[in-house]
Amino acid sequence: MRERPLSSLRSFRPLLFALLLVVAAVSAVASGGFTGGSSDNAKDHVTEAAAAGDGEHTVTLRNQTGSRVWVGATVNADGSTPLTDLPVLDPGKSATITVPERSDAGHWRGKFFARQGCGGESGSTFHCAVGDCGPYADRCTTGEQPVSLAEFNFDPADAAAPWYNVSYVNAVSAAVTITPDGATPPENGGQCASVGCPVDLLSHCPPENLTKDKAGKPLVCVNPNRDAKTAYSEALTKQCPTAYAWSKHDAEQGNQVVRQCSECKGMTVTFHGTGGSDKPGTEPGNNPGHGDEPGSGDHPAAGHARGVALNPVDGAAQALDDSGASWFHNWTSSSAGVAKPKGVEYVPTIWGAGSVTDAELDKAKKEGKNLLTFNEPDLPQQADMTPEQALDLWPRLEKTGLNLGAPAVAVDADKPGSWLDRFMKGAQERGLRVDFIPVHWYGSDFGPDASKQLAGYLKRVHERYNKPVWLTEYALIDFTKDTPRYPSQEEQNAFITSSTKMLEGLDFVQRYAWFALSTQTSPTGLYDGANAKGGAKIYRDAG
Repeated sequence: MRERPLSSLRSFRPLLFALLLVVAAVSAVASGGFTGGSSDNAKDHVTEAAAAGDGEHTVTLRNQTGSRVWVGATVNADGSTPLTDLPVLDPGKSATITVPERSDAGHWRGKFFARQGCGGESGSTFHCAVGDCGPYADRCTTGEQPVSLAEFNFDPADAAAPWYNVSYVNAVSAAVTITPDGATPPENGGQCASVGCPVDLLSHCPPENLTKDKAGKPLVCVNPNRDAKTAYSEALTKQCPTAYAWSKHDAEQGNQVVRQCSECKGMTVTFHGTGGSDKPGTEPGNNPGHGDEPGSGDHPAAGHARGVALNPVDGAAQALDDSGASWFHNWTSSSAGVAKPKGVEYVPTIWGAGSVTDAELDKAKKEGKNLLTFNEPDLPQQADMTPEQALDLWPRLEKTGLNLGAPAVAVDADKPGSWLDRFMKGAQERGLRVDFIPVHWYGSDFGPDASKQLAGYLKRVHERYNKPVWLTEYALIDFTKDTPRYPSQEEQNAFITSSTKMLEGLDFVQRYAWFALSTQTSPTGLYDGANAKGGAKIYRDAG
């Protein structure tokens, strides 16, 4: 954005299995079972769901992993019709299929899963690092490798159907959730309740069961004994009690792993981060900037997207610790000067062209797994670069192996022909990798519509580039005049309340950061030194 106070510092931010035939479903990986996927509550279906009992159900598959997903599906050996033309989903995208439950078999029992890190020619060399199920991009011709599963039994002859569950019996990769569509969810579980949890499960995997890629990113956690309780099953059950963690989980008293929902029109399956490989494959897509380097692709659970932008001023470490932020940035490649609280992630920045040095890049690689780049290059008083200059330097940033954010422009990230639009088109033309879109937003309207205006901007950016969005600076500041105008404490408190609620509800917004932590950086700061102001508690308790 435009010049702000301390701009110089800113330059240095889860009825029994018998009923479900689940015994077959969770037997050998290559055998039949229920098929399912992961879902959130969103309803952006591409086809109309048929009413239960009157037609076939739908399954909507949504990708919230932060990387491309090739949907996989396998069926029970009971005459269920195999699925073809399975979708490829870029981050934030969804697709809806109609379940062939009224086909010759008179039912459909199978499972959906996320294939990740795929590449090669479909029908020949196509292969996936996670969930591989044969050499085709749009179908499965073999049993899937161990992977997270969304399992289903759609049976028009069963008045209680469909039945559904999330299974980590064989392995866990991307976390999965299933939510019935067109049904009122119960308050305390039971019929039509959602199953699965949108949390990072790989971070709780026993180290001896975890497989990583060459860059050290967790791919999949494999169950060492699917028919017994293990450290694996105990760890997963603790984090997600509504998903199968071992084959006899449904026989445990009080378990919550299998559900049915006769009144639903369909199911929504969501694949969540972390899990899988972010190395893009060769399937075409409409996302600019896919390349060959791995990225992180983490999608924080609700409340874990919240961060702050800060300078290393007096009291910053104590304020950061008190703020409840799960991450922070400081516009530099190193967190030096601010003690990092336990569990808080630091995200380094390569600020401008002059920061693209071996020394700065090495610091960033040591400090983080995500990388912010080129701060407001569209402004002369900030990084001041052309899109072409940034594109020329981009291969050096790709070589870090970090999850790369596009340059964070000050304005017009949603507009065709803008600085960011030219950069993203150039990245696509050059085959460069861009993993997420950072944006800055400062509102000059201090009234109740400010959060709606911010939401509209973020949605337009996401719709334009189809990539996860990071809001790395935001606040109410009016820069339309020569002298910046700031909100009252009451106005700021109201905006923090409404904006954080809104941001936590946007599935494509992976991170957001208030500008700023300290009043020594901006009058909109949440802390005076180490002392919390009125908005600090609101921000800390948000999400």
